[in-house]
Amino acid sequence: MMILYYLYIFIISFFTTFITTPLVIKLALKINKTGVDIHKPSKPIVPSLGGIAILIGILSGSLSSLILFHQYYVETLLFLLVVLINGIIGLIDDFKVLKGIVKMSTTILSTIPLIASSYLFPDKIVLGRPEVPFLGKLRLTLVYWALLPLIVGGSANAVNMLEVFNGVMPGTCSFIAIAILLSSIILNKTRSIIFSIIMLGSLLSYYYYNKYPAKVFSGDVGSLSVGGAFGAIAIICRLEIVVMIALIPHIINAFYVISSVKGFKERRTIRYRPVEVMENGLIKASKEKDAPITLTRIILSITGPLEEKYIIKTIFFIEICTSILAIITAFLIKVKI
Repeated sequence: MMILYYLYIFIISFFTTFITTPLVIKLALKINKTGVDIHKPSKPIVPSLGGIAILIGILSGSLSSLILFHQYYVETLLFLLVVLINGIIGLIDDFKVLKGIVKMSTTILSTIPLIASSYLFPDKIVLGRPEVPFLGKLRLTLVYWALLPLIVGGSANAVNMLEVFNGVMPGTCSFIAIAILLSSIILNKTRSIIFSIIMLGSLLSYYYYNKYPAKVFSGDVGSLSVGGAFGAIAIICRLEIVVMIALIPHIINAFYVISSVKGFKERRTIRYRPVEVMENGLIKASKEKDAPITLTRIILSITGPLEEKYIIKTIFFIEICTSILAIITAFLIKVKI
């Protein structure tokens, strides 16, 4: 019966996103909310705001799970609240560009419901007890509380920063959702099984529209929602280590971007791009010393110029490796010294 319930919420989130995305595309074109696909020589115009469909898919899947798994209503509503807060911040940013530091600060605010819930529902939301390999549950105080805002806000912005090529966000995040799902099965965590299935259904459905060549862009509403969702899963389900390992490519990219531009800056305000599109369509690493250092720029510095689709495949390969590492970590968490 549980498997049927899981399948049901997957189908709901999948088809809600699949049906909603074309409607969002029409809306974006109607209100002239579009973007330029800068990594193609022809610079095609692509409708944006596709992330709204992801958000609606997550919402529908979560509401369905409230009916089927009502015993987890606190965790589900909290998960949904964090996702919606980050989604609203992203939507505001899509219409009125926020400064980098403002976007980071506001996404960190989505941690407040998590902290409040730990006091209101201490039997359901436990903070400061992450599970790690060999040692099991740790009891952290100051360190955990210092890092807590970064788990949600950092995850949201890290996913946002790596959304640079067609299909990369839903593709890499689908691998992360699969890693969380398998890790949750290993660790027997029903709550995160539910949340990861909801995420996977919406992301796989949306990937159909966003894959190379993209029919729609996600906008910040999509990437911030998805990144915030992973942060929420990490905290609510005590999967901090597993989720952070799965997010390693995004974290590395964010670290290099922030350190190379010396702070949180909106990408639209950065003078030089990290990569350049050649006349033959290949993409090469920028030689400008002031250009941001990104994961893509590092890859191209090693491989030389590549077609966009091969860059995407390389990023997927890296994500698959870290997702496998996250699953291995889940196995090791079960090992006690």
